[in-house]
Amino acid sequence: MSDRPFRPTRTVSDYPPSHHLPAPSFRTYAVLLAVGVAVAAVVTFPLLSLVTAMTAVVAIVVARTLATRASWSSLRVGVPGMPVEVTVARTSRD
Repeated sequence: MSDRPFRPTRTVSDYPPSHHLPAPSFRTYAVLLAVGVAVAAVVTFPLLSLVTAMTAVVAIVVARTLATRASWSSLRVGVPGMPVEVTVARTSRD
């Protein structure tokens, strides 16, 4: 046995850096900021937040209703060399 203290043969640079994680993306920061602002707004102005949420829900329902009323029909357009199929939206009042 040797009297010398144990010295590892590998150095710190031989190990992969497990403690360095990549920074979150800009999108992640934007989502976190938006959620934080929304939570702060709901806590600060609960009635105004409720009115805003209900307005958004009504707008979405109206938009979906209008989109559902559109019937999709297929129209074939002749292009020299190849036929192309184009989908055109028609409303129920057309």
